[in-house]
Amino acid sequence: MRERRLILGLSIVLFFGAAYVLGWSTLFTVSAVQITGTDKPMTSEVIIGQKLARVQPRVVSAQFERVAWIERADVSRNWLTGKVTISLTERRPIAIYKDQAIDAFGVNFALTNQRIEELPQIQAGTIEAAIAGARFFAALPADIGKNVSSVKVRGGDIYLLEMQIDGKSLQVTWGQDVEMALKVRVYKALLAQPENTKIRRMDVSAPNAPIVK
Repeated sequence: MRERRLILGLSIVLFFGAAYVLGWSTLFTVSAVQITGTDKPMTSEVIIGQKLARVQPRVVSAQFERVAWIERADVSRNWLTGKVTISLTERRPIAIYKDQAIDAFGVNFALTNQRIEELPQIQAGTIEAAIAGARFFAALPADIGKNVSSVKVRGGDIYLLEMQIDGKSLQVTWGQDVEMALKVRVYKALLAQPENTKIRRMDVSAPNAPIVK
């Protein structure tokens, strides 16, 4: 019985001793805070000298994840060095929709260090249609995509391309994202014909019966 009481007493002493060392002593304090994953200036509520045990990774993560362009924040503590590392994952923009960037999940956010011109402009009735439009654009060959100024989505899955080619405007009714390889060949063949140098509209939605105007 005495041995049990002794063991219990020692356990209690060790528990409170460890709690004191971690939470109140000058040992195990934050020596450095490092934020990685972005080149944007960021600050954290974690401060040098703060008790390492009182740094709550979930709370710190939530602080950063409230920023619209941050998809995820992972926080780790090094108990040997006292260093707190905050690893950020930025949202990857796939298009511009209603003057804001959107990612593949439909989250919209303002761009801070990227040129809007690098992303396709999507005109659509819903965010779901805008995401589909961005994926459609990404599936286009690069030599076509570089001339696209905007993608219009009609009826959820009908795509119209507003293009600028050698300073001339061209609207291409692509239709649905089916028979893509055939439509690409027809588009390029029509564009290569000398008599089509002044066309303003092209319809390859039915690639076996295209229309130019």
